[in-house]
Formats: sequence, C-alpha cells, structure tokens
Amino acid sequence: MYSPGTLLSKNLKTGTSLNLPLAGHCTPTKNCAFCCYGRIGRTRLPEATRKAAYVSEYLSGMDIARLVDECRQLTAVRLSGVGDLLPSHIPNILKLADACPHTMFWGMTRKLTIAYALQGIKNIRLMVSVDATSPVSTWTYNGKLCYGPRLAQDTVPDDSRILTVFPRHFTGRVIKGIGRHPKDCLAVWHDISGCSACGRCWSW
Repeated sequence: MYSPGTLLSKNLKTGTSLNLPLAGHCTPTKNCAFCCYGRIGRTRLPEATRKAAYVSEYLSGMDIARLVDECRQLTAVRLSGVGDLLPSHIPNILKLADACPHTMFWGMTRKLTIAYALQGIKNIRLMVSVDATSPVSTWTYNGKLCYGPRLAQDTVPDDSRILTVFPRHFTGRVIKGIGRHPKDCLAVWHDISGCSACGRCWSW
C-alpha cells in the first residue's frame, strides 16, 4: 500500500506545508483558476499529486499520530500549501493544533465555512483569499484577508482586513509589468529568503 516518505512537503519560499489536491478541494475564482501555480511545475508531477491525495484522505481519517510527530518540532506549518481544506479535515486540524501547541498553523482558504471553523484557535491563523473576481459574499468575511493573485490592472481595496497581497508570479518571479504594492509579500519579490523570515501571514 502506498505511503509517502513524509506527510509534509517543503519548498524554498513557503517552508513546510500540507499540500492537498486541486480537484474536489478548490473553489477558485476566475483569476485564481487562471493563475493557479498548483497546475504547473513539481506540484503536478505524478508523485506530488499522489501524495496530495493521500494527505487529504489521511486528514479525514482517525489517527494523526504520524502527522503530529512531523509537526511538533516545527515553528510553523502552512495549511493547504496547494489546494484547499475540506470540512472533513477540520476535526483533525483542530486535534493537530491542540497536540502541537508551539507550532503555528497558517495559510489561506477561499471557503468561509473553513475559515470560520478554524477561527479563535490560538495557534491557527487562516486568512480568506480574495481577488478582483471574488464574489461579493466573500468580502463579508469577519476576519483577516489576503489579496491575490494581484494582476497588473487590479486596484487593491484600502481594507484594513487585508494583511498580505500576492502579485501574480510564475516560477518564482513576479510577472513583468506588475508594480509593487505596499502590502505585497516580500518573499515573492525576493526581498527576504522566505515566509519564515517574515511571519506577517501568521503574526496577528
């Protein structure tokens, strides 16, 4: 029976993350689907997609001892580095946070039900992702937001809930013609080494 070497995945920018499938998990906006980084590169290799499917099923299961062991010594773990969480994952995400009190679990979702289910947990910081094509209902979220992908023609609303802005980028580089926004992710612009050098997305 298949089992990946580790449940967590790593990359130079984000650090450590739980990667999930796109199909059946994501509810993308028009811009999100157009710019999706999960459809290209290493995250679309057969081994990566197989692992993502395994992780999703694992998170819906009964025993998360292996994942707790992997997370317990880490400072921060991104939830859904690729893909998005499902309602069936919520009970085990809550158990994971409780079992790893010194690890910050952070990330983004486009699902208000997921965001509200994980609000108020001391070591979970989940923002709702919005962009120029997000439905009006998404903007009603009573919590922190991140904006992305930011296209060249976009005007980011002056909204205090928006903590971080993600300019559209491809293979690690911001698309030509996109200027800077004061709230842009510094790691995307390569001003810093990665998320661990900043922490803006979870230090609130």
